[in-house]
Amino acid sequence: MKSLSELAAPYESVSFIGMYKNVGKTTAFNRLIAELRKQKLTCAVTSIGRDGESTDLVTDTVKPGIFVYKGTLAATSADLLKYCDITREILRTTGIYTPLGEIVIFRALSDGFVQLAGPSMTAQFTEISGDFRRFGAQKIMVDGALSRKSLCAKRVSQSTILCTGAAYHKNMERVVRDTAFTCRVLGLPQTELEISKKIWDQKDCKYIPVRDPEDLRLPPEKQTPEMLWRRGAPDAPQRIIVQGGLTDAMVKGLVMSNTDLQGKTMVLRDGSKILLSFDMYDKLLRKGLSFEVEDAIKLLAVTINPFSPEGYPFEKNEFMQRMSEAVNVPVYNVREDQRDE
Repeated sequence: MKSLSELAAPYESVSFIGMYKNVGKTTAFNRLIAELRKQKLTCAVTSIGRDGESTDLVTDTVKPGIFVYKGTLAATSADLLKYCDITREILRTTGIYTPLGEIVIFRALSDGFVQLAGPSMTAQFTEISGDFRRFGAQKIMVDGALSRKSLCAKRVSQSTILCTGAAYHKNMERVVRDTAFTCRVLGLPQTELEISKKIWDQKDCKYIPVRDPEDLRLPPEKQTPEMLWRRGAPDAPQRIIVQGGLTDAMVKGLVMSNTDLQGKTMVLRDGSKILLSFDMYDKLLRKGLSFEVEDAIKLLAVTINPFSPEGYPFEKNEFMQRMSEAVNVPVYNVREDQRDE
Protein backbone atom coordinates (compact mmCIF):
# COMPACT_ATOMS: atom_id res chain seq x y z
CA MET A 1 0.00 0.00 0.00
CA LYS A 2 1.24 3.50 -0.83
CA SER A 3 2.52 5.82 1.89
CA LEU A 4 0.60 8.98 2.79
CA SER A 5 3.19 11.09 0.95
CA GLU A 6 2.77 8.97 -2.18
CA LEU A 7 -0.99 9.47 -2.06
CA ALA A 8 -0.52 13.22 -1.59
CA ALA A 9 2.18 13.53 -4.28
CA PRO A 10 -0.11 14.82 -7.08
CA TYR A 11 -1.56 17.58 -4.88
CA GLU A 12 -0.04 20.84 -3.72
CA SER A 13 -2.05 20.92 -0.49
CA VAL A 14 -3.65 18.46 1.93
CA SER A 15 -5.94 19.05 4.90
CA PHE A 16 -6.47 16.76 7.88
CA ILE A 17 -9.87 16.59 9.53
CA GLY A 18 -10.83 14.50 12.55
CA MET A 19 -14.14 12.85 13.35
CA TYR A 20 -13.54 13.79 17.00
CA LYS A 21 -10.79 14.74 19.42
CA ASN A 22 -8.05 12.20 20.18
CA VAL A 23 -8.57 10.13 17.03
CA GLY A 24 -4.94 10.43 15.91
CA LYS A 25 -5.14 13.49 13.66
CA THR A 26 -1.93 15.06 14.98
CA THR A 27 -0.15 11.69 14.73
CA ALA A 28 -1.19 11.39 11.09
CA PHE A 29 -0.16 15.02 10.50
CA ASN A 30 3.30 14.31 11.95
CA ARG A 31 3.54 11.15 9.86
CA LEU A 32 3.17 13.07 6.61
CA ILE A 33 5.61 15.78 7.75
CA ALA A 34 8.22 13.08 8.45
CA GLU A 35 7.61 11.36 5.11
CA LEU A 36 7.98 14.63 3.21
CA ARG A 37 11.24 15.33 5.02
CA LYS A 38 12.65 11.98 3.83
CA GLN A 39 11.81 13.08 0.30
CA LYS A 40 13.61 16.40 0.92
CA LEU A 41 10.43 18.35 0.16
CA THR A 42 9.74 21.71 1.80
CA CYS A 43 6.40 21.61 3.58
CA ALA A 44 4.35 24.41 5.09
CA VAL A 45 1.99 23.90 8.02
CA THR A 46 -0.87 25.79 9.56
CA SER A 47 -4.09 25.04 11.41
CA ILE A 48 -7.69 25.99 11.88
CA GLY A 49 -8.11 26.47 15.61
CA ARG A 50 -5.26 25.74 17.99
CA ASP A 51 -3.12 22.63 17.56
CA GLY A 52 0.12 21.32 18.94
CA GLU A 53 -0.45 21.97 22.66
CA SER A 54 0.72 19.13 24.95
CA THR A 55 -2.62 18.91 26.80
CA ASP A 56 -6.06 19.19 25.19
CA LEU A 57 -7.59 22.39 26.54
CA VAL A 58 -11.11 20.88 26.48
CA THR A 59 -10.67 17.26 27.56
CA ASP A 60 -7.47 17.72 29.67
CA THR A 61 -5.88 14.69 27.99
CA VAL A 62 -2.26 14.41 26.85
CA LYS A 63 -1.77 15.20 23.16
CA PRO A 64 1.16 14.60 20.81
CA GLY A 65 2.85 17.80 19.69
CA ILE A 66 3.35 18.89 16.09
CA PHE A 67 6.99 18.19 15.23
CA VAL A 68 8.62 20.05 12.36
CA TYR A 69 12.08 19.97 10.84
CA LYS A 70 14.58 22.62 9.85
CA GLY A 71 13.33 24.40 6.73
CA THR A 72 9.63 23.88 7.43
CA LEU A 73 7.40 26.91 6.89
CA ALA A 74 4.62 27.64 9.39
CA ALA A 75 1.83 30.13 9.96
CA THR A 76 0.65 30.68 13.51
CA SER A 77 -0.59 33.38 15.85
CA ALA A 78 2.03 35.63 17.42
CA ASP A 79 1.01 34.74 20.99
CA LEU A 80 1.93 31.08 20.37
CA LEU A 81 5.49 31.73 19.21
CA LYS A 82 6.71 31.51 22.80
CA TYR A 83 5.47 27.90 22.93
CA CYS A 84 7.44 26.85 19.83
CA ASP A 85 10.71 25.27 20.97
CA ILE A 86 12.61 25.98 17.76
CA THR A 87 14.78 28.75 16.44
CA ARG A 88 13.01 30.54 13.62
CA GLU A 89 13.15 33.30 11.05
CA ILE A 90 10.07 35.51 10.81
CA LEU A 91 9.28 35.92 7.11
CA ARG A 92 6.08 37.98 7.20
CA THR A 93 3.48 39.48 9.47
CA THR A 94 0.19 38.98 7.64
CA GLY A 95 -2.16 41.56 9.11
CA ILE A 96 -4.63 38.72 9.75
CA TYR A 97 -5.72 38.60 13.39
CA THR A 98 -7.04 35.79 15.60
CA PRO A 99 -7.98 35.79 19.31
CA LEU A 100 -4.38 34.73 19.89
CA GLY A 101 -2.86 37.61 17.98
CA GLU A 102 -1.69 38.38 14.46
CA ILE A 103 -0.76 35.46 12.24
CA VAL A 104 2.91 35.40 11.33
CA ILE A 105 4.76 33.22 8.85
CA PHE A 106 8.15 31.82 9.84
CA ARG A 107 10.76 29.34 8.69
CA ALA A 108 12.09 26.79 11.19
CA LEU A 109 15.87 27.01 11.61
CA SER A 110 15.98 23.90 13.82
CA ASP A 111 13.92 20.78 14.52
CA GLY A 112 11.32 20.92 17.26
CA PHE A 113 7.70 21.24 18.36
CA VAL A 114 5.39 24.06 17.31
CA GLN A 115 1.92 25.22 18.24
CA LEU A 116 -0.33 26.35 15.43
CA ALA A 117 -3.32 28.67 15.28
CA GLY A 118 -4.02 29.85 11.78
CA PRO A 119 -6.77 31.59 9.82
CA SER A 120 -10.44 30.63 9.92
CA MET A 121 -11.72 32.09 6.65
CA THR A 122 -11.29 30.74 3.12
CA ALA A 123 -9.98 34.04 1.76
CA GLN A 124 -7.36 34.18 4.52
CA PHE A 125 -6.19 30.64 3.73
CA THR A 126 -5.87 31.61 0.09
CA GLU A 127 -3.64 34.56 1.01
CA ILE A 128 -1.44 32.54 3.35
CA SER A 129 -1.14 29.69 0.83
CA GLY A 130 0.13 32.24 -1.68
CA ASP A 131 2.74 33.38 0.84
CA PHE A 132 3.81 29.78 1.46
CA ARG A 133 4.33 29.24 -2.26
CA ARG A 134 6.37 32.43 -2.61
CA PHE A 135 8.62 31.28 0.24
CA GLY A 136 9.26 27.95 -1.48
CA ALA A 137 6.68 25.52 -0.06
CA GLN A 138 6.27 22.34 -2.11
CA LYS A 139 3.47 20.89 0.04
CA ILE A 140 0.97 22.84 2.16
CA MET A 141 -0.61 21.04 5.13
CA VAL A 142 -3.65 22.24 7.06
CA ASP A 143 -4.55 20.78 10.45
CA GLY A 144 -8.31 21.12 10.57
CA ALA A 145 -11.41 19.84 12.36
CA LEU A 146 -14.64 18.12 11.32
CA SER A 147 -16.64 21.02 12.73
CA ARG A 148 -14.85 23.19 10.15
CA LYS A 149 -14.77 20.63 7.35
CA SER A 150 -15.34 23.42 4.81
CA LEU A 151 -11.56 23.76 5.04
CA CYS A 152 -11.21 20.51 3.11
CA ALA A 153 -13.00 22.09 0.15
CA LYS A 154 -10.97 22.43 -3.04
CA ARG A 155 -10.89 26.20 -2.63
CA VAL A 156 -8.69 25.69 0.46
CA SER A 157 -6.89 22.37 -0.04
CA GLN A 158 -6.66 20.10 -3.06
CA SER A 159 -6.89 16.88 -1.03
CA THR A 160 -8.02 15.63 2.38
CA ILE A 161 -7.21 12.90 4.89
CA LEU A 162 -9.96 11.90 7.35
CA CYS A 163 -8.94 10.70 10.83
CA THR A 164 -11.18 8.56 13.03
CA GLY A 165 -10.92 6.26 16.01
CA ALA A 166 -12.27 4.72 19.18
CA ALA A 167 -12.48 8.13 20.89
CA TYR A 168 -15.39 9.00 18.58
CA HIS A 169 -17.72 6.38 20.15
CA LYS A 170 -17.45 3.25 22.28
CA ASN A 171 -19.34 1.24 19.67
CA MET A 172 -17.11 0.19 16.76
CA GLU A 173 -20.07 -0.25 14.43
CA ARG A 174 -21.12 3.34 15.06
CA VAL A 175 -17.60 4.62 14.38
CA VAL A 176 -17.37 2.69 11.11
CA ARG A 177 -20.88 3.73 10.01
CA ASP A 178 -20.41 7.44 10.69
CA THR A 179 -16.92 7.54 9.21
CA ALA A 180 -18.15 5.83 6.04
CA PHE A 181 -21.03 8.34 5.87
CA THR A 182 -18.59 11.24 6.14
CA CYS A 183 -16.50 9.73 3.35
CA ARG A 184 -19.59 9.46 1.13
CA VAL A 185 -20.54 13.07 1.76
CA LEU A 186 -17.04 14.41 1.18
CA GLY A 187 -16.79 12.36 -2.03
CA LEU A 188 -20.02 13.47 -3.71
CA PRO A 189 -19.79 13.62 -7.53
CA GLN A 190 -19.17 16.84 -9.39
CA THR A 191 -22.06 18.45 -11.22
CA GLU A 192 -21.98 19.25 -14.93
CA LEU A 193 -23.68 22.60 -14.27
CA GLU A 194 -21.64 25.75 -14.76
CA ILE A 195 -22.62 27.84 -11.74
CA SER A 196 -21.46 31.44 -11.56
CA LYS A 197 -19.92 33.03 -8.48
CA LYS A 198 -22.92 35.39 -8.48
CA ILE A 199 -25.24 32.47 -7.76
CA TRP A 200 -23.16 31.27 -4.81
CA ASP A 201 -22.60 34.73 -3.36
CA GLN A 202 -26.22 35.91 -3.37
CA LYS A 203 -28.00 35.88 -0.01
CA ASP A 204 -31.63 36.52 -0.93
CA CYS A 205 -32.58 33.01 -2.04
CA LYS A 206 -31.62 29.72 -0.41
CA TYR A 207 -32.98 27.44 -3.13
CA ILE A 208 -32.47 28.06 -6.85
CA PRO A 209 -34.44 25.79 -9.21
CA VAL A 210 -32.55 24.69 -12.32
CA ARG A 211 -35.09 24.72 -15.15
CA ASP A 212 -32.58 25.60 -17.86
CA PRO A 213 -29.02 24.33 -17.26
CA GLU A 214 -27.76 26.78 -19.90
CA ASP A 215 -29.37 29.80 -18.24
CA LEU A 216 -29.14 29.73 -14.44
CA ARG A 217 -30.94 32.64 -12.81
CA LEU A 218 -32.46 33.58 -9.50
CA PRO A 219 -36.18 32.72 -9.17
CA PRO A 220 -38.76 35.54 -8.99
CA GLU A 221 -39.98 34.33 -5.59
CA LYS A 222 -38.68 32.28 -2.69
CA GLN A 223 -39.82 28.64 -2.65
CA THR A 224 -38.83 25.58 -0.62
CA PRO A 225 -37.90 22.20 -2.13
CA GLU A 226 -41.22 20.69 -1.04
CA MET A 227 -43.02 23.47 -2.89
CA LEU A 228 -40.89 23.17 -6.03
CA TRP A 229 -41.08 19.37 -6.09
CA ARG A 230 -44.65 18.87 -4.84
CA ARG A 231 -46.76 16.40 -6.78
CA GLY A 232 -48.42 18.08 -9.72
CA ALA A 233 -46.19 21.15 -9.56
CA PRO A 234 -45.95 22.78 -13.00
CA ASP A 235 -42.48 22.85 -14.54
CA ALA A 236 -40.87 21.09 -11.57
CA PRO A 237 -37.06 21.39 -11.85
CA GLN A 238 -34.87 18.32 -11.97
CA ARG A 239 -32.21 20.06 -9.89
CA ILE A 240 -32.21 22.59 -7.07
CA ILE A 241 -29.07 24.54 -6.16
CA VAL A 242 -28.76 24.92 -2.38
CA GLN A 243 -26.94 28.06 -1.29
CA GLY A 244 -24.89 27.41 1.90
CA GLY A 245 -25.26 24.41 4.18
CA LEU A 246 -28.04 21.80 4.20
CA THR A 247 -29.34 20.79 7.64
CA ASP A 248 -31.91 18.30 8.96
CA ALA A 249 -34.35 21.12 9.72
CA MET A 250 -34.24 22.28 6.10
CA VAL A 251 -35.28 18.91 4.66
CA LYS A 252 -37.62 17.67 7.40
CA GLY A 253 -40.69 18.84 5.47
CA LEU A 254 -39.40 17.20 2.31
CA VAL A 255 -38.92 13.87 4.08
CA MET A 256 -42.34 13.97 5.75
CA SER A 257 -44.17 14.90 2.53
CA ASN A 258 -45.37 12.51 -0.16
CA THR A 259 -43.09 14.20 -2.69
CA ASP A 260 -41.64 11.92 -5.36
CA LEU A 261 -37.90 12.56 -5.41
CA GLN A 262 -36.95 9.96 -8.01
CA GLY A 263 -34.60 11.59 -10.52
CA LYS A 264 -34.32 14.79 -8.44
CA THR A 265 -30.97 16.25 -7.40
CA MET A 266 -29.71 18.84 -4.93
CA VAL A 267 -26.53 20.68 -5.94
CA LEU A 268 -24.25 22.17 -3.27
CA ARG A 269 -20.95 24.07 -3.36
CA ASP A 270 -19.02 21.08 -1.97
CA GLY A 271 -19.46 18.06 0.29
CA SER A 272 -18.66 20.09 3.39
CA LYS A 273 -22.04 21.81 2.98
CA ILE A 274 -23.89 18.57 3.74
CA LEU A 275 -24.70 19.01 7.45
CA LEU A 276 -27.35 16.27 7.54
CA SER A 277 -27.43 13.45 10.06
CA PHE A 278 -26.88 9.91 8.82
CA ASP A 279 -30.56 9.04 9.34
CA MET A 280 -31.91 12.08 7.47
CA TYR A 281 -29.49 11.61 4.59
CA ASP A 282 -30.49 7.95 4.32
CA LYS A 283 -34.20 8.84 4.25
CA LEU A 284 -33.64 11.26 1.38
CA LEU A 285 -31.72 8.65 -0.61
CA ARG A 286 -34.50 6.12 -0.03
CA LYS A 287 -36.98 8.61 -1.47
CA GLY A 288 -34.81 8.84 -4.60
CA LEU A 289 -32.96 12.13 -4.07
CA SER A 290 -29.36 12.40 -5.21
CA PHE A 291 -26.67 14.99 -4.52
CA GLU A 292 -24.02 16.73 -6.62
CA VAL A 293 -21.38 19.35 -5.84
CA GLU A 294 -19.60 22.05 -7.80
CA ASP A 295 -16.23 21.32 -6.16
CA ALA A 296 -15.57 17.62 -5.68
CA ILE A 297 -13.29 16.93 -2.69
CA LYS A 298 -10.40 14.52 -3.20
CA LEU A 299 -10.37 12.23 -0.17
CA LEU A 300 -6.98 10.49 -0.08
CA ALA A 301 -7.28 8.15 2.89
CA VAL A 302 -8.77 7.35 6.28
CA THR A 303 -6.51 6.93 9.29
CA ILE A 304 -7.65 5.03 12.36
CA ASN A 305 -6.70 5.07 16.03
CA PRO A 306 -8.02 1.99 17.89
CA PHE A 307 -7.23 3.52 21.29
CA SER A 308 -9.31 5.95 23.34
CA PRO A 309 -8.00 8.16 26.18
CA GLU A 310 -11.00 6.94 28.20
CA GLY A 311 -9.40 3.52 28.37
CA TYR A 312 -11.39 1.36 25.97
CA PRO A 313 -9.50 0.01 22.93
CA PHE A 314 -10.88 -1.58 19.76
CA GLU A 315 -9.34 -4.78 18.50
CA LYS A 316 -7.03 -3.24 15.93
CA ASN A 317 -7.23 -5.92 13.23
CA GLU A 318 -11.03 -6.08 13.34
CA PHE A 319 -11.25 -2.29 13.31
CA MET A 320 -8.93 -2.10 10.30
CA GLN A 321 -10.85 -4.79 8.41
CA ARG A 322 -14.28 -3.33 9.04
CA MET A 323 -13.20 0.20 8.16
CA SER A 324 -11.46 -0.99 4.98
CA GLU A 325 -14.65 -2.76 3.89
CA ALA A 326 -16.80 0.30 4.59
CA VAL A 327 -14.85 3.01 2.71
CA ASN A 328 -13.43 3.18 -0.81
CA VAL A 329 -10.08 4.78 0.08
CA PRO A 330 -6.95 3.32 1.73
CA VAL A 331 -7.07 2.92 5.53
CA TYR A 332 -4.00 3.35 7.75
CA ASN A 333 -3.34 2.61 11.40
CA VAL A 334 -0.76 5.39 11.58
CA ARG A 335 0.16 4.87 15.24
CA GLU A 336 1.06 1.26 14.61
CA ASP A 337 3.00 2.10 11.47
CA GLN A 338 5.12 4.58 13.43
CA ARG A 339 5.89 2.11 16.21
CA ASP A 340 7.01 -0.45 13.63
CA GLU A 341 9.62 1.85 12.07
